[in-house]
Amino acid sequence: MSIYQDLFELAEIDDVEVLFINHRIDRKAVPLGLYCYDVRESEGFSGIPVTLEKFVAVNHWGTILSKKPFPLDENGCYPLKEGINYLATCTLEEFQQDSNVMSLEQLNMTFNSQKNWKFSYQAQICLRFSN
Repeated sequence: MSIYQDLFELAEIDDVEVLFINHRIDRKAVPLGLYCYDVRESEGFSGIPVTLEKFVAVNHWGTILSKKPFPLDENGCYPLKEGINYLATCTLEEFQQDSNVMSLEQLNMTFNSQKNWKFSYQAQICLRFSN
């Protein structure tokens, strides 16, 4: 199933809006310009999210997508000081509407007569942002 078909929870982590879903997201499916982190739950099935990490194998609570990066510490973790504040349900498309984040499907590419790819100005911004 495509992440564009999923219904996410719009949430806040330390004043940053994120999308949360309780399953893993294939990193290859994440649109350019978005950051993807796994959420680790504390030990003992407590239901308490404790850190954001690039990948969580054990105690995986869910996955978030963010328009801003979270600074990871030397252990590759971002501690969740105040947990996750859930706000509403939201689709990925709705989350992207208020930003310059675009998927490859949304890039406005045209093939000119000299057989060179030309990207729209928005696509160029997106590609620069992702590097």
